[in-house]
Amino acid sequence: MFLEPHFVDPKNKSKVVIILDGAEGYATSFLEEAFGGLARKFGVQRCVEKLEFVSKKDNLLIQEINNYITSAMERK
Repeated sequence: MFLEPHFVDPKNKSKVVIILDGAEGYATSFLEEAFGGLARKFGVQRCVEKLEFVSKKDNLLIQEINNYITSAMERK
């Protein structure tokens, strides 16, 4: 619910930057529901255009999240 307000207006092209560093870790189920769920609700392309992930510690985490986004429609 925290990210959804940034997606409501399709004319709003501003990026949402998500800094992933600083947490102990992320549960796979959380990442899939948070970001895959956004992609199912607002579309994969919109999420790819809107979201920017930053991690200086774990680039694989960014790849994992991008996989959840791009494969979200398969899980629908």
